[in-house]
Amino acid sequence: MTLMRDHDTAPHRPGRRLTTKETAELLGVKPETVYAYVSRGLLSSRREPGGRASTFEAGEVEALARRNRRDAAGSPGTGGELSVRTRITLIEQDRYYYRGVDAVELAARHSYEEVAEWLWTGRPAPGATFTAPEATAEVARRAVDALSEHASAVDRLRVAAIAAAAEDPLRFDLSEETVLHTARTLVPTLVAALPRVRYDHEDDGPLAHRLWGRLTGHPADEASLHVLDTALALLADHDLAASTLAVRVAASARAHAYAAVSAGLGVLEGPLHGAAGGLAHRMLLDVLDQGTRSRSSPKSCARAAASPASATGCTPARTPARGRCSSC
Repeated sequence: MTLMRDHDTAPHRPGRRLTTKETAELLGVKPETVYAYVSRGLLSSRREPGGRASTFEAGEVEALARRNRRDAAGSPGTGGELSVRTRITLIEQDRYYYRGVDAVELAARHSYEEVAEWLWTGRPAPGATFTAPEATAEVARRAVDALSEHASAVDRLRVAAIAAAAEDPLRFDLSEETVLHTARTLVPTLVAALPRVRYDHEDDGPLAHRLWGRLTGHPADEASLHVLDTALALLADHDLAASTLAVRVAASARAHAYAAVSAGLGVLEGPLHGAAGGLAHRMLLDVLDQGTRSRSSPKSCARAAASPASATGCTPARTPARGRCSSC
């Protein structure tokens, strides 16, 4: 096959769509790689009415082919650094942007739910709220309550996601509308399934308010809730962290949203990824408790990572707000 030069164009009429085979040939890759491009957000696909195969907009495919050729002819390799192109997040000059809007300004002025809607749809959604169906939330809570008291927060979230999936008869429907509906209900379901630390905390309002009573025993004040809400919005895009990549891989295999989230949570449990926070927290508690006599150090925490039980962190029932965690 002869590769096209940058000034070459594939003969096509405006709006013409390419098959997967044609797209692969134009890009000089295998069909499997085309699907990987879709999962990474480099290409968008669509199924024609009455058809089963995916199709691709010719102009978008040509643009990607030109970028790939420029990258191949450009500077030397990046030493194995993994990168993907996305239309959602831009990182530039120590700032990052969600769909063209400065993420810091967006998070400061809008709630987590509003930021999430902007990321998902590209449309403003003033006053957006996420509500869990009560029946689904109850099933998830019962499943989580059946776990051992030694279960970690990630254990609880994974079980809640699986329980919620079993309750959703439309989970295998991967249409955009259905997946968005799943996202808007799964997030609050995961929060609702976590055990409360403060039972007098009102379980309503924005997601950050509901989450607060499951993270700490301290009373909620407006400033603290704003900090939590802002943090949730700023962490909405995790770039190419191991857990995020796992979600992308699951989604590229056409897994439903619950399974994709579960895949990410599974990787997050690793002591070299999400569970590292629990190990660092353990070290800080030792320092606070024992001062300079503490035997904890980054090296000892790294050694502790070899034990899965040591990376579970603090359960809500043993939150530091009630005193030093006995499991630490």
